[in-house]
Amino acid sequence: MPDLFLIIFAGLFGLCFGSFANVVIYRVPKGVSIVKPSSFCPSCDKRLRAYELVPVFSWIFLRAKCRVCKAGISYRYPIVEILCGLLFAAMAWFSPTLSVVPLSVFAFVLLAISFIDADTQEIPDGLVIIGAVAGLVFVAGGQFFPVQFSVAPSWYDALLGVIAGAAPLLIIDRLTLLILKKDGFGYGDVKLMAMVGLFIGWRLMLPAFLFAFFAGAVFAVYLMATGKAKRGAYMAFGPFLCVGTLLAFWFGAAVLDWYFAFLQY
Repeated sequence: MPDLFLIIFAGLFGLCFGSFANVVIYRVPKGVSIVKPSSFCPSCDKRLRAYELVPVFSWIFLRAKCRVCKAGISYRYPIVEILCGLLFAAMAWFSPTLSVVPLSVFAFVLLAISFIDADTQEIPDGLVIIGAVAGLVFVAGGQFFPVQFSVAPSWYDALLGVIAGAAPLLIIDRLTLLILKKDGFGYGDVKLMAMVGLFIGWRLMLPAFLFAFFAGAVFAVYLMATGKAKRGAYMAFGPFLCVGTLLAFWFGAAVLDWYFAFLQY
């Protein structure tokens, strides 16, 4: 039975980390320190007060405007905070043990990468490294504390997961470059999925890719149908890989069980 208190606590903790995620998403692509200076309005550079930093509620209280210059505050800020809270809560529900710590870091990294890649079509190496360190802790926890880290893959499953995550994208990229004379996937995507392999192992990599490619294809069709993108245009694929990864982490095993059971009929 999931621990309701832990789930609520993790969700509130995630809201706070969602505020930090907004800082990371804004500053990392600009090469600005995520520590200094303290939070400020990007329009007038005015330092924000404590009551302006309360997740979600500050945005509502200020009516989505800066207290000083009245510049609009994007709705994306509370959305990121809410998403981070929901992800942390979902991780606590899925694994109400010590493993929720590296899993929450994993969720945070995927969330930040999704928005940064959508904005810049680049995946920062620093975030991938942080995710990889959390992944190593996750796998090591499974070896030494199997009860607390029961959802962690074995070390050889994780190693195969790294290969299964990186190799397909690297092969597709090389073939696309050879045949079409252009990159198919960026190396950021390759490194991202190598890091993901530490958390989900090799078995769940197939549903992760299926979910990602399906979501990406649907979105690409939507963009072309609405005239927002032309055929052959580059599209950030990192967000879809992150979404596919999370769906596979939570539901991938059930999908595989259903699929193999279906094949037996």
